[in-house]
Amino acid sequence: MVPLIWTEPARNDLESIFGYFNAISTKVAIHYSEEFIKAGDRLKIFPEIGPLEPSLEHLERNYRYVLVQHRYKLIYLYESEVCSILMIWDCKKNPKLLLYSDRF
Repeated sequence: MVPLIWTEPARNDLESIFGYFNAISTKVAIHYSEEFIKAGDRLKIFPEIGPLEPSLEHLERNYRYVLVQHRYKLIYLYESEVCSILMIWDCKKNPKLLLYSDRF
């Protein structure tokens, strides 16, 4: 099992998503939060399970992702035996916008 780090920006993404869904339904917000946590727990055991993020393949580091609820990508980096979640990306957004993120 490897250490898992939720970066501050990724935690902020999680809080924003929770807030969005909580305005609709607390039950739904909790469900999504649990799914993100489960995905993170899987990364602790299988840190290389996610494929490379196609929008970031041109960068020197191997950014990966896992899909959560067919809508969100947990974008992470597995280096030096540590898995760091960098971002939660809404797949409804244009993937080219990832290129302009200051998180990579």
